[in-house]
Order: sequence, then structure tokens, then C-alpha cells
Amino acid sequence: MSTLDAAALHPALQEKDGDRHYFAAAARLRRTATETLVRDLGADRFIGYLTHNTTAGLLAVWWAATRAGHRIGSRGLRSQHYAPYAAVLPADDPEATWEFRTHVSPVTGAVDPLGGGAGRTVLVDAAQSLGTCLTSSLLVAADVVVAPTHKHLGLCVGAGIVLVRREVPRLEPVHAALAVAESGAQSLDQLRRLTAALTAADGRVFNRVRFEMDDGLRSWCAGHGLRPLGTAGGVPFVCVTTIDGSPLTERMSLRGWRHMADANAARFSHHVPGRAGDAPVDHTAAFRRAVEQALL
Repeated sequence: MSTLDAAALHPALQEKDGDRHYFAAAARLRRTATETLVRDLGADRFIGYLTHNTTAGLLAVWWAATRAGHRIGSRGLRSQHYAPYAAVLPADDPEATWEFRTHVSPVTGAVDPLGGGAGRTVLVDAAQSLGTCLTSSLLVAADVVVAPTHKHLGLCVGAGIVLVRREVPRLEPVHAALAVAESGAQSLDQLRRLTAALTAADGRVFNRVRFEMDDGLRSWCAGHGLRPLGTAGGVPFVCVTTIDGSPLTERMSLRGWRHMADANAARFSHHVPGRAGDAPVDHTAAFRRAVEQALL
């Protein structure tokens, strides 16, 4: 194997020991990480690509689809989508051949059932569902999945995984674009942290927590002046707001909660690692305790 020259990688950045060829080492680590994630997630009908984050993966897919002549329309309420994406998403389009969907809203916890239109390719922002109890339903409905590795997968910050369904001819331009997108320079230290985290996890890349937002719990919340925003079926967090529209900060202490001031909402979440097939862990009682402790 030839060594790298200064035009390929600055001499000060070339390793003196260990991996002599940066690009070969990076490709090997990416391949190990993606193959391990696909296996651990039970996503054998997909090919995985590693990008710098969810946004990088989404933009690469978006470019490939439009470059191939497809029209993309977003589905669902604007509030369903991650706010920076919602600001640039195309509107729903009856002539679109692709549809962009957000499986779980990060602000409300509402779950999109992902029932795609006939013949449409379904591109899903799965940042809040990949690696949760909703993973199996996600992988059945989606053609392309984008998600980060730092949320429910619990692996590392600064990497995104894109899953693209195998052996679908219309997705070939997406495979080609992502192969280029992931081949760019990445930190070997970061790639090593990711592969080490996957080894340490030993398949435990699922957040098994779920909350049961039934009528009884909704009534209990209403008795405290709060209204849950999502259905929480299989979602490892609960988002609440006030019934009367008053600021949450006047009703409860938000220490231990994620406060989303623009939506006057707060998110309570838990994480319990497990493998595919492990039973869900119900944290509804923990949510009740958290509300009781937070109320002013």
C-alpha cells in the first residue's frame, strides 16, 4: 500500500504509528460501524451509510432525489418536524413522488404512523425513534431512514446513520450519493470511539423505555393543570404543557426536564439500554413522580 503524500494529508496529521494509511483506516472503521449497526438494529433489508450527523445525511439524500428528477413533499403538521427542517421543507405536494416524514415529534412526542401514499418513496427523520420501541414499525414503513448516533442509540456525538432499502432500483441514485458523502474525511479518533462504543454496547443499542399515556394518566395530568402533547405509545419521553396556556415556569420547576420555551412545553425522558427483542420498560410511574416533584 502506498503512503500518503502531503497533498493527500498534511504531514503533521499523518499518524506515525498504527494506521499508516488514513483513508483506508477510515473506510474500514466506517464499514465496521455501519455493518454492526445494521445487524444490531435488525435492519438487514437496508444498507447503512455513516455521515457527520442527521442533517448531512438528510441533505445528501434530498440532493440525490431531486437530482434524479423526483419531487419531495413533507407530510404532517409543521410542528411534527424538527424546527430547522420545518423552516426549509417543501410543502405537501400531491404530485410528489417522495414524501418526507418525521416519525416522532421532538416537541410533542406525537407519532406519525408513516402510512405512505401509494407509490411514494418514504424518507423519515427518525432521530427520536430509531433505537426505540418504535424501530420495528419504522423499518417496515420507511424506504430511507436518517438518524443520529447520539440520541437513543447512545453511541457518540458527531455521527449520523442513513439506512437505505436494498434492491430498490429507484433508490440507486441515493446509494451512489451517500457512498460519496460518507467517503469524505472524518476524524479517526471519532470513528474509533464509535466502533468502540458499538463493541461495548454488545447489541444494546435500543432504549427500551416507554410511557403509557392512557385516559387515566391524562386525567391525572389534568388534575395538576397539565396536558400531555403526544400519544407516547412506544416513545421514551413525555411532553406536557399547561391546560390554561400559562407559562410552565409558573407552574413547575423544570430542573431535570427539557424546557422548550417557544412551545411552552417540557419533555421528560428516560433511557434504559437493551437489545432488539428485549421487553419494554414502563416508566409511567417515574413520570408521575417527576411531575409531583416539579410542581411548585
